[in-house]
Amino acid sequence: MVKISPAGSPEASVRPVLLFKSNEGIIIIGATNFPEALDNALLRPGRFDMQVTVPRPDVKGRTEILKWYLNKIKYDKSINPEIIARGTVGFSGAELENLVNQAALKAAIDEKDMVTMKELEFAKDKIVMGPERRSVEIGDKNKTITAYHESGHAIIAYYTKDAMPINKATIMPRGPTLGHVSLLPESDRWNETRAQLLAQMDVSMGGRVAEELIFGSDNITTGSSNDFENATRIAQLMVTRFGMSDKLGVMTYREATKLSPETQSAIEQEIRTLLKDSYERAKSILKAHAKEHKNLAEALLTYETLDAKEIQIVLEGKKLEVR
Repeated sequence: MVKISPAGSPEASVRPVLLFKSNEGIIIIGATNFPEALDNALLRPGRFDMQVTVPRPDVKGRTEILKWYLNKIKYDKSINPEIIARGTVGFSGAELENLVNQAALKAAIDEKDMVTMKELEFAKDKIVMGPERRSVEIGDKNKTITAYHESGHAIIAYYTKDAMPINKATIMPRGPTLGHVSLLPESDRWNETRAQLLAQMDVSMGGRVAEELIFGSDNITTGSSNDFENATRIAQLMVTRFGMSDKLGVMTYREATKLSPETQSAIEQEIRTLLKDSYERAKSILKAHAKEHKNLAEALLTYETLDAKEIQIVLEGKKLEVR
């Protein structure tokens, strides 16, 4: 408390006095997304001594956040928010709110009186992969190549033990891509096994292998560039960071400039070996399931988008209901 006497009063000559009282029970909390930008004065001992990191929500947290925002709109009670939560790894609360808003907007455009799972899936795909490009004209040849390419990814994912379950496959152009196969982890992965990493590489190889087997090596396309980047990144991490190379052992190799030419050559050779083996595994699976591959590609050409249940029906040799 500061006591200051008015000017001209008998006490005007008295200097201001600061009277401090105990602040027990008061806690000061601050939040920032950029702790490295804080002034050093705030970081001294006795200021903000305890730091609590608030990570992005896990699958349980995302499910609860989706429920919270869904309760603010009219929605189909059969919706399972956990399915959307499993496919939105890394989403923040604000991004999940945007997803629900986008779904509500889609339902309004389609003149529906409530949001269904279809609108939520549409909103998720729009955020993750970009908006649909229905106006783009794609020739029958490119559409066929895309169908077999995406079916190749799906076949590998379906028949590989440690691959993530399939969520959907589509040949609808979105963002920069002409098609996409989305996988749905059963839960958030805090660690990944060697088998799971190899399975991810194999799924990535499925598109190019499919093009080679169906159209020949002279007709492979540039559509696998992102797939190869993903597979190469995984192989490189396995060799240089995760100690998953039998030849190089359980060591990490972070700074390439400090490595001998021999070691760099050995690292590159191990990465090539992992990628080559992955390609051959994918080729073996697609050759063994050539009939299923063809059926799935034809179903995509007919319906453009297939969900997990529809993909399973096709791969089991059954006919889909006419939409």
